[in-house]
Amino acid sequence: MSAGKAAAIKGSKTSESLSGRSVPDLIFYLILVVTLALVDVTLSIYYYRNQSGFDMRWILAGLDISVILSVMGLAGKRVGHFLTSMKLALTMLFVIAILSIIGTWLPQGETVLESGWVKNPLYDVYRTLGLFNVYQSRWFLAILYLLAFNLGFCIFKRFPTTYRHTLKPRVDVKEKFVINQPLAAEIAGAGEKGMAIARETLSGMRYRIRPGQTGSVMAEKGRYSGLASIAFHLSFLLIGIGAMLGAVFGFDETVEIREGQTVDVRGTNLKATNYDFQIKYTDVMEEGRNTGSMPTEYSTDLEVFADGQSLERKVITVNGPLRISTYNPVPTLLASLKVNFHQASYYQSDRGVVSVLQVNQGPGKSLIYLGFFLMMGGICFSLYFPHRRIWLKVGDSGELLVGGRTNRAKVTFQRDFERLTSELRVKMGQEDKAYG
Repeated sequence: MSAGKAAAIKGSKTSESLSGRSVPDLIFYLILVVTLALVDVTLSIYYYRNQSGFDMRWILAGLDISVILSVMGLAGKRVGHFLTSMKLALTMLFVIAILSIIGTWLPQGETVLESGWVKNPLYDVYRTLGLFNVYQSRWFLAILYLLAFNLGFCIFKRFPTTYRHTLKPRVDVKEKFVINQPLAAEIAGAGEKGMAIARETLSGMRYRIRPGQTGSVMAEKGRYSGLASIAFHLSFLLIGIGAMLGAVFGFDETVEIREGQTVDVRGTNLKATNYDFQIKYTDVMEEGRNTGSMPTEYSTDLEVFADGQSLERKVITVNGPLRISTYNPVPTLLASLKVNFHQASYYQSDRGVVSVLQVNQGPGKSLIYLGFFLMMGGICFSLYFPHRRIWLKVGDSGELLVGGRTNRAKVTFQRDFERLTSELRVKMGQEDKAYG
């Protein structure tokens, strides 16, 4: 073969392996990136010019992530490995923690207009970046999407192995497997008698005995602690889904209603009527003299309507809100929905007393609470019920091989292991040979 042909073949191979992709793969990813980018830009322009219509932030956030992943695929990156990496989960959790601090430090929503931040030289920059509306911003939803994808893939990837180790543990093992455990010992000449003594001892220590078909025995404690990691990952997934539901479908509005007035509740199809506003006063005493009075309780006789039908009427106070159940076909499948009317404050106007209500809806709260419950349950279960396993097998020369391992509480497990081997040594009247 001539040098020219060799160079041409080498150049052809190089072009076909650009970015680790073949030419057909590059064409596919290029078309995918261009298509997704065009759809993303078109829908973004439409949404931001018509924000009074359907809320498309959750769709746009998904498109943003799809474009990023497609670009990574075009560059030859392993997208699947990226989505299942622990680094991505830790990075996203760190970013969310930082954004939560920012969202707590900076005023959010309409409250920024009443704060001194509107006079800050960087106000326009912060507003453009969405820092005054962090939890409902498009890029915050994109971060939650990434975290949800990561946790979902991790659960899908780890569940089969965890399920197999939990419900179908490895009982039938070879001699080499037992000896190679972190803690291992050999009781010479113990044989089947030593096996029976070991099983009795482990039963007294509340280990569950699982005999195998080849003569080996496995004893274990905390068999379900392996599911704690699944519960821990699932908890973050539920919290992320709850946060996305709250960001997309939730709202928090201030509603002002005079006595006898009916107003629309922004963000819903509800109307609210203020029939009466009451204030209770308490005398202020100083040095035994009445120096005036101060309001101690205020309430609003409120009725809520939907499509002309009365839903509920109640006298609400600061600590006694009115909760209206509503239904939305998308999030109701995951979480119950309620619109809450809280008595926030009041003020005197030229036309009478105005009752100030705080109206909010948090559709993802139940999932967030469930996620935190699973998180705490998984942490407590893994800490207090570590998975401990001990294998017993009689060797070809009649010796009893003992090996064990645990995922946590190694000191406590070592005590159990030493107690087992000590009792075997005493009852068999022989010395043991320790490997661990």
